Amino acid sequence: MKKTLMSLALATAMTAPAFAAQPVQLSLPETNLPAGNVEGFRASLIYGKTEQVSGLNVPILGLSETSQFTGVSFGMLFGVNRVTSQSTGLKLGLANWNDGNAKGADLGFANYTAGQFTGLQMGAFNYTGRLTGLQFGFINATDRIEKGVQIGLINYDKSGTFIGQDIPVFPIINARF
Repeated sequence: MKKTLMSLALATAMTAPAFAAQPVQLSLPETNLPAGNVEGFRASLIYGKTEQVSGLNVPILGLSETSQFTGVSFGMLFGVNRVTSQSTGLKLGLANWNDGNAKGADLGFANYTAGQFTGLQMGAFNYTGRLTGLQFGFINATDRIEKGVQIGLINYDKSGTFIGQDIPVFPIINARF
């Protein structure tokens, strides 16, 4: 009985940190040291995946993937940011990829948001499902500008430009308010 209680206590102590938010985490392919969500600082080398990050995220030489992200993500040496659900904050990287909705600023060579983007997308190529804010780049694309501006060489709005609904592409500037 005593050994069973000791084993149970030891197992509980070892697994408890995996469920708590970590102040610091290093993500490597298939490994998070320590495991769990992050409230603080996370570095991801080559590829790292963590459910939630709040704070500073630094992808290095690869892809950092989270489901929920709040804070600042700064990609170093071709670092790429991917958020599969909700993102709030500033993301700087070679590419910023949001499968869901995002609020804040995405600054990178390529920026992609599948859902609603609210804020600033700035890069060579910018795409969002729905835009509330500003896209600034060479090529800007959206399914619909809810309220915002596109400034670039090519500006595409599937729902039409300020000239008319039948004209989806307009150079230099496009807007809807």
